[in-house]
Amino acid sequence: MKRLALGITLLTFFASYSMAQITLEHTYSGVSASYVNLPVAGYKYYVMDVANSQCRLYNNDHSLWKTINLSVPSNYYLYDIQYVTENLFNTDNSIELLYVSYIYNSALAYYTYDTRIANESGTVLLSVPGGGYSYIYPAQNGSKLFIWTYNYAVSPYTVNTSIYSIPGQESTAINEYPENSTQQFRSAYPNPASSEVTIPYTLPSNVKQAELKLFAMNGQLVKSFEIDHTFNSILVPTSELPAGMYIYRIESNTYKSESYKLSVSK
Repeated sequence: MKRLALGITLLTFFASYSMAQITLEHTYSGVSASYVNLPVAGYKYYVMDVANSQCRLYNNDHSLWKTINLSVPSNYYLYDIQYVTENLFNTDNSIELLYVSYIYNSALAYYTYDTRIANESGTVLLSVPGGGYSYIYPAQNGSKLFIWTYNYAVSPYTVNTSIYSIPGQESTAINEYPENSTQQFRSAYPNPASSEVTIPYTLPSNVKQAELKLFAMNGQLVKSFEIDHTFNSILVPTSELPAGMYIYRIESNTYKSESYKLSVSK
């Protein structure tokens, strides 16, 4: 009887263990995908389709829910989609999102960016030429949207900061970067980089000082920079680096972020 009971226990254990494996649920081919928790509609997948200048949203069973056609300037390409929400940028329950597009000047080797906010019908609510990086901070009432605009056509390049008051708060989803999260980077830009790259970052509150480290793909440390809470980004020169892929992350004695890829082109 004891052997039978032991056998049943082991079978139950292995059955439970076998059900807890990593399984492929779905593949979105040719696009980058992410996940968001919308206050009204709930959890949705969304993808950035660069070829068709679209953001498509899918239900949890991966059936198509909405398609948003995005207006980008002539000869620009989608670079990033952020802040997919329902009532962050206004007070209705329709979908709004922020997206960034870019064009590359191959003759002079610099990028020009454009940031826009659109609703689910594709109507542009805000257009910021030159906008390359955005961040939303909670405010006493609503939130503050910061958009940094860059002009890489001049040397040294110029930067301006535009601040907008918006009525809502960020959705609790992958767009958030809580202090205990390892996702402490926004997108580096430009990426690919030629002469220099700006890497935005956020240090956890309990980490006073750390290093941003840049590695070659073979693991060799290429560059290291001290960072703290004084700034929220760092400008990294790349002109002397060989073309190729690199990895960067933040490290301290008590903290290590996830690793992210940076491409250097010539």
